[in-house]
Amino acid sequence: MGPTYRASACREALQFAIVLMATLLLALPLLAQDGGSGRIALIIGNGAYENVAELRNPRNDSADLAASLTAAGFQVDLHLDQDQGKMLDTLRAFRRKADRAEIALIYYAGHGIEIDRQNYLLPVDAVLETDADVNFEAVKLETMVFAASGATRLSMVVVDACRNNPFASSMKRTNASRSIGRGLSAIEPTKNTLVAYAAKEGTTAADGIGRNSPYATALIDALGQRDLEVGLMMRRVRDSVLKATAGKQEPFVYGSLSADPIYLNDTRGIAPGTTIIDTSEGRVEDVPTANAAEIVFWKSIADTTKPSLLEAYLDLYPDGFFAELANAKIELLGGATPPPQKVATAAPFETLAPVIAEDRALSRDELVELQERLSSLGHALGSADGVAGRRTKAAIREYEQAEGRPVLGLASLPVLKALRDKVSEAELKDWRARKAASVTKAKTAAPKPAKAAARPKQVTQPKVVAPKATAPPPPKVVAKKVTPKPSNKYTQFCGANRQCGTAECRSGDSGQFFKKTRNCKFCSLYSQRCR
Repeated sequence: MGPTYRASACREALQFAIVLMATLLLALPLLAQDGGSGRIALIIGNGAYENVAELRNPRNDSADLAASLTAAGFQVDLHLDQDQGKMLDTLRAFRRKADRAEIALIYYAGHGIEIDRQNYLLPVDAVLETDADVNFEAVKLETMVFAASGATRLSMVVVDACRNNPFASSMKRTNASRSIGRGLSAIEPTKNTLVAYAAKEGTTAADGIGRNSPYATALIDALGQRDLEVGLMMRRVRDSVLKATAGKQEPFVYGSLSADPIYLNDTRGIAPGTTIIDTSEGRVEDVPTANAAEIVFWKSIADTTKPSLLEAYLDLYPDGFFAELANAKIELLGGATPPPQKVATAAPFETLAPVIAEDRALSRDELVELQERLSSLGHALGSADGVAGRRTKAAIREYEQAEGRPVLGLASLPVLKALRDKVSEAELKDWRARKAASVTKAKTAAPKPAKAAARPKQVTQPKVVAPKATAPPPPKVVAKKVTPKPSNKYTQFCGANRQCGTAECRSGDSGQFFKKTRNCKFCSLYSQRCR
């Protein structure tokens, strides 16, 4: 037997030992629970909206809060960017688990709106052309509250969705008397149920400028404090958010509990260091060599078909436990495997630094600059309008792939800084001059209409007054039908779906057909409203 064979055998034996150890560790807390009861949590983070601007924080907030709950002994299900069908299926499955649980907690981060005193949570595929569409495209908050009900001690729903209505400018009113509020309206949950808002009724929550929103930051900090009663915990969250926002945002909790103390981070009932991770579909993910944050992040992308998400995992954990599996999936999906990088091992969850410590949202001027620098490198994205639309994100992905960077497709500050290093100010100035010259040349090349020849002056003849006669009625002039321009209420919709007017979505000899792809599913409406 050669050294290669012995090394392979040792590797297989070590992998078997790791899986066996992880299985035993997972089995101990599960056996200690009576009939499957315990502490379960569902995390839903919706940020990649298809028809309105994306939200930056829900993905970070959801992953970090899931890691905190996992460390506190919860069995966590994490789901990101769900459409309406997936949200309802997820809530239905969680409701069945809640019947056998002691504590059931749901956290939602994303867009939410209130219409006629009814609260709705918005999936990423919502369109909401009219206020009536909310009944068919959104998920009622009371459905989420019902999904958490059934737990024996505490049912809790945390809603970090008190943001302004993103469809306010484009949504048509079908009933003038129907009210559309600001933020979310108050709710009256049943006994042993708490519903926590990031901002109280009628107010909105801030996203913040860091990795997490102020509300998510306060929640994560409070969950890290052991044996803290849930009522006191939420009051500390309130005080922390008020302080962080200079009194502009005040969280609020609805519902009442009995006098029995309830702890979310209860170290008395769970052995130190024990975590309870969902191992559905036969995957064992809680292993000694992976910290809680890495496990939760991997779980959120384990079934993805997008190489960019797998590359994002490798960028965060290049030597992670699932690194080989991520590389194999990238090759299977046809993506490029990034070269291995020598970096320090990630710290435990309690000391994890933000993924992009210096990241923040770009201003409109910075977005225009980013688009101009991309265009100067030959990445076609149309005009530099300061809107990070589909074409801009596609151009960013092309640039990242060409430069060997993680392919994320996000208009972020690190991308802008990298472009500034790639394209100097002199090169950008030269590109702007050439761009302006080409526009001027195109305008001057257009033929000017020839002036009509001057008519000879006519000699004024004396007027001859004729006897008045009854003139026949003038013929009716039928006005030509003018095709109306897109209404202002569809401006946002037309701008978000302008690819429907290009070869990206059109097919046929004269472009009379639309392709059946995800980016082209609203092209029929586009042809009616935007042409």
